[in-house]
Amino acid sequence: MTSTHEAFPGERQQLISERLARYGRVIAADLASEFNVSEHSIRRDLGALAAAGVCKRVYGGAILLPAAERPMDVRVRQDPARKGSLGQAAASLLRAGQHVFIDAGSTNLAIACAIDPGLRLTVATNSPLIAVQLMKLPCAEVILLGGRVNPVAGGVIGVTAVQQLRQFSFDLCFLGACAIDPDNGVTAFGLDDAEFKRAVAAASGQLVTAVTNEKLSSVAHYQVASCEEVTALVVEHDAPRERLEPFFGRVSNVVTAMGAQR
Repeated sequence: MTSTHEAFPGERQQLISERLARYGRVIAADLASEFNVSEHSIRRDLGALAAAGVCKRVYGGAILLPAAERPMDVRVRQDPARKGSLGQAAASLLRAGQHVFIDAGSTNLAIACAIDPGLRLTVATNSPLIAVQLMKLPCAEVILLGGRVNPVAGGVIGVTAVQQLRQFSFDLCFLGACAIDPDNGVTAFGLDDAEFKRAVAAASGQLVTAVTNEKLSSVAHYQVASCEEVTALVVEHDAPRERLEPFFGRVSNVVTAMGAQR
């Protein structure tokens, strides 16, 4: 008898989408066995989902693609409680006397907001919004990189900023991530943004990245840093176990934020 999923590929693709959303990745052979169809049928399904921007085809299966980045002025208004909790957990990793870089991003803005005002730091950033927040810290020396501000990234990411980074050596950087995957590491949507982030990582002793749940086990277009280069991955208190588990053993330290205050 023909299975329901074999008879209705649209329904099958919806179920595959749900598995991608839950696990971040799927394996074609496993799906073929589960749905009682050929791997060729599953490859067609994955091709259709990839064409729709849901996933990226990889050898043997597919990986979830995160939603495209919205402009910074939109992102800063989204999920403030969730990002605030991540900010508190990430800021707790700072120590007095450090030279720190904070990459542009709405979650990284939450980190800047959570820094202890009594902590003596030198903090550089490529984000005007983050620089304004850092100026409120009485014990922090603030350095703002110059250049053209990218409205989506929310900061400067061009050649001028990359050249300026060559003058610095940071103890720690909070690296913005469009997505992070166990095999592909930290990735970014834009080529210039990825190049800038790679330059930040090269200038930093420790890399910390804080991500909301939807960025876990997903991949954007351009590679920035491997998971092995990430010193600490800061995740939400309710990060799906299925997505988080593959990072253990790949990232040096996984830090779980407390639940967001309602």
